[in-house]
Amino acid sequence: MNHIAHGMREGGLTLAYHTIVTVRDGLRRLARPTELGVRAVVTRGDRLLMVRHRSGPTPWSLPGGGVNRGEDMATAALREVREEGGCDAQIQRLFGVYYNHNYGFNNHVGVFLCDALGEARPPVGDLEIVDARFFLPQDVPANTEAGSLRRIAEFRQGLFGLALPW
Repeated sequence: MNHIAHGMREGGLTLAYHTIVTVRDGLRRLARPTELGVRAVVTRGDRLLMVRHRSGPTPWSLPGGGVNRGEDMATAALREVREEGGCDAQIQRLFGVYYNHNYGFNNHVGVFLCDALGEARPPVGDLEIVDARFFLPQDVPANTEAGSLRRIAEFRQGLFGLALPW
């Protein structure tokens, strides 16, 4: 694919992603739902898996997302690591359960500590995620989402079994 076509595709995907996130957030404010999500602290040796979303001021985060209807949290965490980070993982334990009551809805997030079973392979042409890499904890990108930074700090301190705000 030539560079112009690639750039146009990536620009279109970024615009679509930004539009979807904006509409989703507006609908959340109207419906005020209770949501259940997961994140994963995925280690490979001394490195952590981070994924970069297509837009936003803090696009880097730990991999994660929503729990589908009929899906348990552990299965959702492994699915999200595979979808966003491109690698399989094995769960070590539940790291903590967090809550976020901002933006007019209740969001509960289960965070799992996992071992990576391979290299990160960022998705190609994905609407949401544009990069996935392993970083040393002290080298995660400066524009990482604040909740992910707090989970990384807790991980580095050896904490787990937490129930705190996201």
